[in-house]
Amino acid sequence: MSAIIKTITPFLNKELLLNALDCVGCKYWVDENEIVTERIDFSGNQTFIFINGRYQIKHYNHESFNNFSQNNNRKPLAQFLQEVEKEYNFLFDKKMEELEEQRQEEERIRIEKERKAFVEQQKENIIAKAKEKGYSVKEENVKGKIKLILVRNTY
Repeated sequence: MSAIIKTITPFLNKELLLNALDCVGCKYWVDENEIVTERIDFSGNQTFIFINGRYQIKHYNHESFNNFSQNNNRKPLAQFLQEVEKEYNFLFDKKMEELEEQRQEEERIRIEKERKAFVEQQKENIIAKAKEKGYSVKEENVKGKIKLILVRNTY
């Protein structure tokens, strides 16, 4: 009798699942929407199948198989899945941290652009008001700051 096991952690991301399998030392190959592992039971290779938006493991579910796997110096399925879940969660957390760092960098860049746009707008407003009042404007850059010099000639 074969079974499909639902794990506590839903394996949603194929790339992360493949990396987790690499980390636990499980060899595999990809066949369309299936990840076929080197782990063999009475019905053949144990396979992660993409069902309803997540990968679930399909295997032979029989009591004697547990003895079969232990006699062949292999990890029982429950232990194997715990290790895969642990690695998957670690890789997921690492990816989330990278995305958060990327978002923070994007936010910093956005704020810097807004600041530059504000400074430019202020400069344009000052220059426009100065010209209305008859001043000529010279612009200097002093230590990274903009210095506007207003000059008006009176005779």
